[in-house]
Amino acid sequence: MIVGMDEQKEWLAFRTALSQSIGVELGHYKEPQMKRRLASIMARRKITGWPDFTRALINAELLTDVRDTLTINVSEFYRQTDRFVELQKTFLPELLKGRSGIKIWSAGCSIGCEPYTLAMILNEMDPRGNHQIIATDVDVPILNRAKAGDGYLPTEVRGVPKEILAKYFVFNGATYAVSNEVKRRVTFKRHDLLTDPYPKDLDLVLCRNVVIYFNDEAKNQIYRGFADSLKPGGYLFIGGSEMIMRAGDIGFRTAATSIYKRAA
Repeated sequence: MIVGMDEQKEWLAFRTALSQSIGVELGHYKEPQMKRRLASIMARRKITGWPDFTRALINAELLTDVRDTLTINVSEFYRQTDRFVELQKTFLPELLKGRSGIKIWSAGCSIGCEPYTLAMILNEMDPRGNHQIIATDVDVPILNRAKAGDGYLPTEVRGVPKEILAKYFVFNGATYAVSNEVKRRVTFKRHDLLTDPYPKDLDLVLCRNVVIYFNDEAKNQIYRGFADSLKPGGYLFIGGSEMIMRAGDIGFRTAATSIYKRAA
């Protein structure tokens, strides 16, 4: 029992040091999942325990490895293409009807695939519209890559329709870059879902495969924040493996798979 208590103290000390080092509050992450991901780094780098890991945090390369592992910066354009097709055919036309522009937030945008996908879809649907797309992430290096809008691997653009790929991307022989026309339509900002104020008067929020990594208390806080951010009748688009339990309690109703509507 004493050994277990000591190990827990070592873990908490490490987590505090890591939070300070990478600027991400980790107390609301699911502990078992976080430990599993960190264990792969420890095995790879021959780190023997939490105190050893804490001392190693001065290594910038290690911090980058840890940040990328914990924030799960895996993304691709048109991820789960059928969901984006439904968004384009059903929900965006409703939001655009009689409007000169809509306001969208891509929360946890990672390397920018999601907000850029939206920018391309909206440009096809309503090229003259004055649409605002805000894209945020807690990870500054990843956010900087998203702003650059380049270096995308073939696997990250595999879901893009051929005509869209030809129209909005530049291929340099190994990777892809989105056009300046698309980049101009997205505003990137750093944002922590657990500590920073949320944008207001939104028509659509996308936060896909992000909240799943938080504990129940944090999930509830985040989903309530999204509900408060949306206009009545606005939509929240989440990941295919995610679900809002008791959505009606916070003002949502299910509109389609992975899509919730804010009560009017």
